[in-house]
Amino acid sequence: MNFQMKRYLYGVSSRRLWLLLILVPPLVYLALSAIRSDRFSVKQDISISKDSPVALASGPIGIERMEKITSRPDDFFQNNFAVRKLYTNLYAGTAVYRADRQFRILLDTIKDGMSLTMPSENIVRITYHGKDQKIGQALVGYYSQRLVLKAKEGLARSEHRDSKSMVPKLMGGMDVEEHHALWRLERLLPFVMICIVSLMGVLVLLGVLEWSDQSLKTERQVARYLELPIIGSLPDLNKISAALVTKRSN
Repeated sequence: MNFQMKRYLYGVSSRRLWLLLILVPPLVYLALSAIRSDRFSVKQDISISKDSPVALASGPIGIERMEKITSRPDDFFQNNFAVRKLYTNLYAGTAVYRADRQFRILLDTIKDGMSLTMPSENIVRITYHGKDQKIGQALVGYYSQRLVLKAKEGLARSEHRDSKSMVPKLMGGMDVEEHHALWRLERLLPFVMICIVSLMGVLVLLGVLEWSDQSLKTERQVARYLELPIIGSLPDLNKISAALVTKRSN
């Protein structure tokens, strides 16, 4: 067993450059991850005044100014009725239960990925930032239409209902932006696993190459093959000359 281990270590040492192959799979993984889009930003601008009334609930008390809504976007995005209707639209025929895993995933996506801002006094921007472009477009489209609808309803229920200049509307289509990154923390575990598998694969490959090599490498192998004792052997002149050069340079 000791001899076999020494032979294996000798094979690895003699082919040490092959160890560089360990780096190939991890580097390929990082390169492919950097090329592939793994984050998306979906934006929709809406023409609406910061003073425009928005009817988030029934009754006069349910009307709020647009500027106030942007200061508390969670009240708009996480409205219980709105989220349930969105869930029904996305997953037709599926009952809505707050404890349902799919419903919780949707709610977490809304909490973490949606934002409501005002780039100017007359423009509101609904933005999604996350991993899924399709769900982002669905969320932005749904909430944009909802905001326009609620803003029009707010105008109809307020004293500003005759003001045509305040009628909200979508400004063009949705803008989708792709994001790339060479490294993200979530890639750490796959990266480590790939490194381990790559290391094991290269070590196995070197072992196979060594045991498939039938050439004689040591005096003991020669003695075993010839079944004769060794009287003497010639030293490796290359190692001696290299040692002499190193000694003279020092």
